This record gives sequence, C-alpha cells and structure tokens, in this order.
Amino acid sequence: MREAAITIRGLGKRYKVAGQPFWALKDITLDVKRGDVLGIVGRNGAGKTTLLRVLSRITDPTEGEAIVRGRIGTLLETGTGFHEDLSGRENVYLNGSILGMRPHEIRRRFDEIVEFSGVGRFIDSAMKSYSSGMRSRLAFAVAAHLETDILLVDEVLAVGDIAFQEKCLNKMGELTREAARTILFVSHSMGAVQSLCTRGILIENGQLMREGSTGEIVAAYQELLLGKQGEASLAAVQGRPGSGLVRLTAMHLQDLEGGSIREVPAGTGCRLVFDYESRLTSPTADVVVTVVFVGSKGLRLFGLPSDIVRAELVVDKPKGQFVCTIPRLPLLPGNYDLVASVLVDRELTDKIANMTHVIVSDRDVFGTGRLQQGNFGDMLVDFDWSSR
Repeated sequence: MREAAITIRGLGKRYKVAGQPFWALKDITLDVKRGDVLGIVGRNGAGKTTLLRVLSRITDPTEGEAIVRGRIGTLLETGTGFHEDLSGRENVYLNGSILGMRPHEIRRRFDEIVEFSGVGRFIDSAMKSYSSGMRSRLAFAVAAHLETDILLVDEVLAVGDIAFQEKCLNKMGELTREAARTILFVSHSMGAVQSLCTRGILIENGQLMREGSTGEIVAAYQELLLGKQGEASLAAVQGRPGSGLVRLTAMHLQDLEGGSIREVPAGTGCRLVFDYESRLTSPTADVVVTVVFVGSKGLRLFGLPSDIVRAELVVDKPKGQFVCTIPRLPLLPGNYDLVASVLVDRELTDKIANMTHVIVSDRDVFGTGRLQQGNFGDMLVDFDWSSR
C-alpha cells in the first residue's frame, strides 16, 4: 500500500466577511497517496485555493490539521515573488528561492528553466517589460523544475497561449511518470483534469462533497453546474470581463428538436441556448456571440462566432435568448469546456470561461462498434476509404 503524501483531518479555515464568520473550508478529511495526481474541482469561491494555501503553509488553519510528508513546491499565483525592476535572470533566482530551491539547484537547472519558458531572448531584460504571458511562462517553468516531492498548482492553464498550456500539461504528466511526483491540480478545465489527473475531489461551499475517480468527479461537477436537465445558471458567475450591458444568465443544452438533454451522443447535433439580460437603452442589431469549444488538453478546438455566418442577432428587449444550432457536433466522446462571449456595438459586454460544459457520449457512429481510440485528439470526422 502506497504511503500517504498528505494527511488531512478535520481541516477548517474561517474568515470574517462583513463582520460575520465565513467558513472557506469546513471539516475536510482526506488522504493523498504518494504519486497521486489529484484534481480539485468546484465552483468559484468553493474553497479550492484556500485548501492549497493552507497545505503550502501560506495561511494557518482555524481547526484540524494537515500533515505534509516531503518537500513541497507551489504555483498558486503566477509571478508571485517577481520584482519589477529585476531582470528575468535575477527573478529566476529570487522566485526559485521563495519557492524553496537552493542556489546550487537553480544554477544547475537554470538553462532548462529558460528553455522551457521560451523567454530566452528577454532573460536579461527587466521584468516590467514582460507581458503577462511571459511572466506566466517563466513562473511555471521555475515551479516545474523544483526538485520537490509535492507540487501544488492552481489554475496555471488560465493564462498563457495554447501551445504553452499543452506544454505545461505534458510537463506535469512527465513529472508524475518519471519522478513519482505528487500533484494537487486545481482547474476549471475538465478536459485538463481528465487528461492529467488519476483521482479527483469535488469541493462545494468549503466542504468535500465527493472523492473518487476522475470520471466520477467530472460527472458530479457537470451535474452540479448543469443540473439533471442540462441547464447551467450563469447569473452569479464572478470575475467576468466586459461592460455588463448584455450579460449571459443561463445556458441550456438541447437536441435539434428543442428537447432538454444532459449530453450529446457522438455524431449527432445539438443546440446551445443562452439566456441573456440587457441594460441597453436602445435596440441594436450589432451583436456578435461566440462560443469556443475547449478540448481534453485545454486546447481550443474550434469557435462558432455568429458574424462568420452573417447571423442577424438583435437585442431589443430586457431579456431574451441567443441560440446556436450545431447540426453535427464533430467531437469524440468526452467532456468539453465552453468559452462564451458577447460583443455589442463592437464592445465586449460579457465573457464566461470554463463555467459551462458539454458532455459527448459514446455512440456507434460508423456501425462497427468502434470509435477512434488512442492519440487521435478530440475531433470526430466523417471519412471513407477505398482502393483502386
């Protein structure tokens, strides 16, 4: 039986919000075995980041205990420990020291860190000249090369370009395979959780709702977001950019006849119906709604912008719906995240990422009892073969 890398018993963390007690974590009991890659999922504000902050000793628990066996590294906020006026090179040493690396370890792995980050041309430039993406890449590169037993990662895929997101996932997979590293991975990307993690937990309102296989946890989270009828409430989602003049308030997943469904059988079509609320003072037909499907490694697979098909969307009332019809969803079975955005009069009014999901279920599309397996990606394409 594998040794526990982390033992958590009755863990709780209480804050005061507007003078009232608020439990960010309450009575968490959990064992994380050495070599586990544990996906931690839940809605915004559920307590995921608080759990990692307690485990990394950034904050003390109010009650209970967490025993961590081994050297721990953290990537909770990209760029934590970077100094604006220091160069990238100097910040690698500073950030590495903050994260627990010894000077000789940083020297030995410096070239690997810089190569992985892809910021080599700018390594001697001041950090204040770096873009947010460059900072994120350098921050992850330092954390990924920590010689630790346990790595805590919080939403690292929320930033950075698509190629680097895949590079991060591959690196974390390499760490677990080759170094038996224990990883706790917080993400809203269910595709990334399924691709990387061996187990999962679902946290809601600071409490551990469920623990189990990655598939079980993703399905439970899906039901929490979409309910039993394929409907997701979006009104309370926080941290969304845009003016808010037109906001998405709910998403409904339907079949092509308009019936509610919780998943889309492979090779069939569906409708994405978004409820919206408007605070516009006059009607407008200059409306663009875009939905992007995100795949199993956090990669954007394809987008469905309404202006590409010359759809004439009009907002002329306080409440209404936008409907996207997909005659045949070209995806293999799996869990896919959606990014939805609304532009009105060429201004972003709302954007929601990784708060809505679509499950594609298995189906005998080709009549052979088989679908593509292995490293074929996420796409389902009609094709045929012949010889001549």
